[in-house]
Amino acid sequence: MTRTEADWVAWTREHRVAYELSPLLEMQGGDKVQSGFTLSLYASAPMEKAAGAERQAAARKLWEELRALAEAAVPPGERTARVELDPPRTAMLRPENEFKPEVGLTWRILRSGQPTPATAEDRERLAALEKRLAALGLKRGRW
Repeated sequence: MTRTEADWVAWTREHRVAYELSPLLEMQGGDKVQSGFTLSLYASAPMEKAAGAERQAAARKLWEELRALAEAAVPPGERTARVELDPPRTAMLRPENEFKPEVGLTWRILRSGQPTPATAEDRERLAALEKRLAALGLKRGRW
């Protein structure tokens, strides 16, 4: 299903979708170096569904919709870095959201070549991504 920007805004509000962007660090020798960034999306877990198979199916569907949202925010043709999707997290608790159950999706955004410190160009692309996420109705950190 293709959604318009207005549809995504309504959907993100309904599911209380938040995001976090953070540096992705790895060790090279004895030094920490930045190899990219992580983009994590979080939506309220479908607690209105009966516990068990029904809730698990709804959480999996919600995760798939979060994936479609991430694809809408950064379409493949506009990507300048490689992205890797972490395994689904369909039941998680974060202190930023007062430990309310959420479904989470994380993309690792990896830079080409050897890990190096973030550049001004990287920060500009992240600022543009954050503007796009805000335009789609997402809140930074939590609702």
